[in-house]
Amino acid sequence: MRTLFVALAIGALMSTSLIGTASSDSTGPVPTGTAALTGNPVYKTGKFVPKTCEEPTIRGGDIESVQIYADNMAACLGRAWQTQLKKAGIPFSKPKVTVAYGDRIKTACGVYRPGDTFGLYCQKNRTVYLMVTEYGITGELDSPEMLESLSIGYGYHVQRLIGVLAQEARAAKKLSRTGALALSSKVALQNICFTGAFLGSVWDSLGHTKEHGYDYLIDRRSVESSVKGNGTTKNRIHWMRRGFDAQSPGACNTFKAPASKVA
Repeated sequence: MRTLFVALAIGALMSTSLIGTASSDSTGPVPTGTAALTGNPVYKTGKFVPKTCEEPTIRGGDIESVQIYADNMAACLGRAWQTQLKKAGIPFSKPKVTVAYGDRIKTACGVYRPGDTFGLYCQKNRTVYLMVTEYGITGELDSPEMLESLSIGYGYHVQRLIGVLAQEARAAKKLSRTGALALSSKVALQNICFTGAFLGSVWDSLGHTKEHGYDYLIDRRSVESSVKGNGTTKNRIHWMRRGFDAQSPGACNTFKAPASKVA
């Protein structure tokens, strides 16, 4: 089973209605301008504080157990990221997390037909959608794929909170399509690095070995195809592994990385 991940905040590829800003009830500073990308204070927050995440059991074919799973793991993601953003001096707010089941799923950001487990973040209503199919539920048992999909969607929410998505949207308006896609790749690769960093920090508590993390989460990406605006397969593997090993957002400054690593 392959996890698909989509950000509805990809530079020139998104409509203005999807551009997110800081929560209206936020009182602290949110990085803006180029510094939001290259010098974001989240890079200086160090490793994730060790957290224990316990994955609830997903019963084959039981959508209610998937919602319980998503709620519990989203709470773990929230605790981890709230700590990091507090250290960065950036306001934190939780996204809404919704499990969507079926072959045709309507969201605030459009209609999707997931063929597999699919984590999506919609800025319009600040919601992480964990889309699953009947195959996805029955095939998830004893597999961390739903957690990966959820972490990816949550990572885009974090990128909104720390000012990355807003700056991407502003910058993309002045770029060519090629330039906007290049910037989109950096955002997507940062997201997958954030995902790897969080998963690496809780991996032991989930009862998985580091080797399994490499085999399951990282090396299996070698079967994926490169997608414009999301980074090449080689670079997705690189940034997932980099984050997983470092267990820190500080490893994820894709905006200062060599061009060859963010293509």
